[in-house]
Amino acid sequence: MLPKSRLLSFLLISVGITLLVAGLVAPRFLHEDSRLPLDLKATTWTLTDDEAQTRLMTDPGGRVLEVPVSRQLHMEIQNPAGEETATLRVGETLMRDSQQEELDRLITAEVWTFAVDRATGQFTTPATLTDQLASPVSEVPVEGVWLKFPSGAEQTTYEVFDPELRQTRPAEFVEELDMNGRTVYRYRQEIGSTNVAELYASPFNTTTFPDEERGYLFHSVTRDILVDRVSGLVVEIREDVDAYYGTVDGEKREQVLLFEGRMAQEQIDAHLGEAAEIRDPALVDTVRQVVIGIGAVLALLGLVGAFGVFGGRRRR
Repeated sequence: MLPKSRLLSFLLISVGITLLVAGLVAPRFLHEDSRLPLDLKATTWTLTDDEAQTRLMTDPGGRVLEVPVSRQLHMEIQNPAGEETATLRVGETLMRDSQQEELDRLITAEVWTFAVDRATGQFTTPATLTDQLASPVSEVPVEGVWLKFPSGAEQTTYEVFDPELRQTRPAEFVEELDMNGRTVYRYRQEIGSTNVAELYASPFNTTTFPDEERGYLFHSVTRDILVDRVSGLVVEIREDVDAYYGTVDGEKREQVLLFEGRMAQEQIDAHLGEAAEIRDPALVDTVRQVVIGIGAVLALLGLVGAFGVFGGRRRR
């Protein structure tokens, strides 16, 4: 029968080798980037302004209403989806909160479908756009990110998609915040007055003023995007939008939309809660290194013991 010291040595070697192997092969089974979860539940961003101004596009006189308005982005994760990419369907609506029928309260409605890299959030395909009010299905070439930033977001500038322009514009890092114990980065995207009619054709991009002069839709926005640093998930959006019909040189003539949208705290907390369930790659790597270190030490102790070091001197 083997002495107890030898049995202990073999046990240490076995446990040590098991930990070493587990630590070394873990990257094959545990993704170390906080990629977009396929079962994400908090996928709605609702911005509300109780004193927004919106033009009645169907009114010949261009009457402007001052009523509460909500802008909602709702994202669905669809197939095809795999380890690297996922297909997203984002419905975007702008709606008045008034006593009209729902269809009459609806200002704009669009549906975007595209694929993204689950780790970086980058568009990997052109976007298919369905405009339920005006245009047929169309394909829009898109780059950059939108509702998912890179995992392990950095204090830098990202190109972020603006659906009104159908293009990306830079969003610069502004500050680091602590929200519900999460490290959150705030990025600011500032888009000056831009003639939307010069970017793409749409029935609402142009108008005719009473003096018969041609009018063009201009769009400007200051947008704050708050992003969970670890997961890259957008947890809050704040928008100040000014859209109007102006002359070709940008002179403002008729207000179309004046909107200062903010999200409810309850919805922000829901996004932060989902982000908290995504593991930190740095923590995963630290745990893996610790497991490898302990395994190496145990295996080394077992080998030393196997050569009789722990057996002591035999009595004569």
